[in-house]
Amino acid sequence: MLVNHTRRLLNKAAESGDCRISIQRKPNASWPADHSRLTALESVGHLERIGHGDECAIWQITSAGLTQLHTFAAGGV
Repeated sequence: MLVNHTRRLLNKAAESGDCRISIQRKPNASWPADHSRLTALESVGHLERIGHGDECAIWQITSAGLTQLHTFAAGGV
């Protein structure tokens, strides 16, 4: 089964109390795969990075991201 990572990550941000999503570095100092996915969503305007440090990165869903999520819910791509 293919996972729609865009939908999954936007959904996770939208469902949080503050419309944010964060990830932490792994113990070996690498970022999890979702870091590059979240950065890609930031580059198309669906998320806005609001914090980034050595150990943690935080994004907030934008109005464009919410619109994309509504498109998914309506059966769009």
